[in-house]
Amino acid sequence: MNERDWDQVAGSFEQEIFNVPANDTKGIILDWVDRLAVPGAVATDLGCGVGRTLPMLADRYEKVYAVDVSSQCLEVAAKANSGRANIAYVHADVSEDRNSYPAADVVLCINTWLNASLEVRTGLIDRTLRGVKKDGHLLLVVPSLNSALLTAYRHLQWNLRDGMDAKEAQRAAALNGKGLEHGIVHIDGVPTKHYLKEELEALFIERGFKMLDIDKIEYPWTTEFDTPPKWMKAPFPWDWFVSAQRVR
Repeated sequence: MNERDWDQVAGSFEQEIFNVPANDTKGIILDWVDRLAVPGAVATDLGCGVGRTLPMLADRYEKVYAVDVSSQCLEVAAKANSGRANIAYVHADVSEDRNSYPAADVVLCINTWLNASLEVRTGLIDRTLRGVKKDGHLLLVVPSLNSALLTAYRHLQWNLRDGMDAKEAQRAAALNGKGLEHGIVHIDGVPTKHYLKEELEALFIERGFKMLDIDKIEYPWTTEFDTPPKWMKAPFPWDWFVSAQRVR
């Protein structure tokens, strides 16, 4: 989605865009935000949208930079957080622009590394990491490729339980294979980058970061299917959560 798309969805953001922090039932994000909140620390909410996580950061950090490509989303975020004077709002396309905000001690980045274009995504990743101070931390949430494959398997199971023959069941549950070898999964027709755990490890090592933690933020099966059957229980779908520290 480009700036115009995000501007158009600003008014219906809460209804249309999945709320990761609200569905982080283990409190993984909040735990790390708390853990890194030392006196005087500065945080950036990169891709802040309408500001869902701004209260979490502003209540714990001395200064918060709320960065987003959508001016309309930033307006909604600023209105919702009008009582918090320590938030600065920055209108920027991080995939293209030079960083127009200072490097921070903590950068929170939730499902913004999604672009299917390697060129665009590389710029976004590099500028995200450039926004982290030396010895600072990145708190990252990205879609899991493993989870997407698990969802396809669950779909196959469902089809077989409903009496489909094997070939039909596999065909109906198949993912769009275009780009799948590079983690591109089509979500509602939109090619979306998904990540392997090992891919993230290699990415951070290459760019001078040390991974401190990688965990699953798990969701119910209703996030993948409209009416999943009652037998469809754990293991559940998930996004990857990563805490990484800049070491060089």
